[in-house]
Formats: sequence, structure tokens, C-alpha cells
Amino acid sequence: MSKTNYYVDKTDPTSIQQLIAAFDVSGTAYEIAIRKALSIHNRSFILYVDHVNRPQLSPFQDAFTFNMETDELVLFTDAPETLIDAILEMAMFLRGFNTIMGVDDEWKVQIAIGAWRYIRESIKAGLHLTPRARVSWREELDLDLVENFNMLSFSLLVFLASRPDINITFPDGTSSLCVVAYQRLSRIVETIALNIGLDDHLVFNRRLNRVLLWIEESILPKDISPFDDLFGSEGFSDKFFEDGPED
Repeated sequence: MSKTNYYVDKTDPTSIQQLIAAFDVSGTAYEIAIRKALSIHNRSFILYVDHVNRPQLSPFQDAFTFNMETDELVLFTDAPETLIDAILEMAMFLRGFNTIMGVDDEWKVQIAIGAWRYIRESIKAGLHLTPRARVSWREELDLDLVENFNMLSFSLLVFLASRPDINITFPDGTSSLCVVAYQRLSRIVETIALNIGLDDHLVFNRRLNRVLLWIEESILPKDISPFDDLFGSEGFSDKFFEDGPED
């Protein structure tokens, strides 16, 4: 593709045809899906495809983002399936769904992103578009990442909980606090999006703000005593007493 900026307006057939041609999907099922996705837009927007500054994306990274200053949709790939996901999330963005982007705590952004993913897949189902597989990737965690429940492991667990398409395996020796936190965070992310439609941004934003506060108060690691994790995944552990003073 030579052109990098596209003005997208569903009421302008020319702009839509240019987009279809740019992604080389004319006459395919992708064209139908893109047109369906665009049907839910009530505002035009600018799509920018970044060919120069395209990062090396892993399967666990999103291949698009929003420019909060210009209200542009930025893609880092030419994949039409990613374009469809991006179009759907752009519709949410323009309707006022909170992204939490720009806040200092990255974990809050990840919680919002995770809830957005559930809503996006629900919108796909409503449009009769094929949703992504619920579990697409498997990730076996390194023990040193989850052996203790702290801010490092918490950030990782939030990221994983925000990805319903990742099926993770906890290694032996994982802190029981990490396992519980992951399970709670996964349920929370899914619950934020429960029964949320494209026009329910006020409900979504209220849920999201309340949940972030609740996570901060109830799950976020604080000054944890080693005795809080005395009963690990294998049961009672005597490791905290092994180097104690002799009798």
C-alpha cells in the first residue's frame, strides 16, 4: 500500500472503496466483514497505516492504537482481520468508551483494554462476524515471574487477565496469591463487559472506574508479609523458618 492516510466515512462510497482496495480484499469475505463493521459507525474518522515506525509485534500485542490528540486510528499491520477489530474498537472510542490511556498506572489501561476486547467480540457476534478463538495462544510462565506476589507479578497477571485468548500455565512453586489474583482479575475484566452494547458507554465507564478503585483497594500488592503466602500451592511451607535462630 502506498497511501498511509485514509478518510473513512460510511456515507461516502468512494472512501470505503479506497479502503477496500488499499487492503486488497475486494470481492472477498473480508470486504463484507469490513463493510459490516463500518455500518455501526456514526462518525467519520482518519485511519493511518504506519509503514515506517511499525514495531516488531508479538502475538500478545495489539497491532493498532488510537491517537488521543487527533482521534486517529493507527494500524501497524496490513492484515484485514486486524483492520476489522480496529474499526469496531474505533466505533467504541468515538462513542465515548473510556480507554484510561494516559494514566500513570499501566495496569489500569490493561484492565480497560481487556474489557474492550470482550465487548468487541460481542459486537462481532451481533454483526454475525466470526469472532476470534477464545483461546489462541498458550503461555507457560517462568517461576521467577510468579514466585512472589508483588507489583512485577501483579502487572503481568493484569496483562494476562486482559487477554482471554491466552491460556496460561502456572509452574510449580507459583505463589498462591498470584493464582488467586489472576482468577479474580480475569472474572473482573469479563464482568465489566457483561451485557454492554455499543451505546452503553456510560454504564461501562462507571463500572470501569469503580472496578479500578476496588482493585486498588483489594488486590493491588501492598506491604505483604511473607506469612501471607505461608500456605502456597503445595500446602504449608516451612521455608520461612529454616534460617531462624537455633534453639
